[in-house]
Amino acid sequence: MHNLRFGFFDGSGMAPESRILMFYSFDTETNLPRSGILHYHLVEKRFVGPRHDQELTSAAMEFLQSSGRIAHPQP
Repeated sequence: MHNLRFGFFDGSGMAPESRILMFYSFDTETNLPRSGILHYHLVEKRFVGPRHDQELTSAAMEFLQSSGRIAHPQP
């Protein structure tokens, strides 16, 4: 994955206390553009919906933590 970017769909109509709706885009190893939407369920502390690549969801978790949308895990 190259040029991985994330953003938030704030004001999407979803209850902000239950889910975070975010988009992503990246270029594949063969320079094909890819994009999509991720739903993070705050109560269940996991991404819901279609299965996504582990590399993508790990990067998305780091983005959520660095943006302050979710807390960093306690050691």
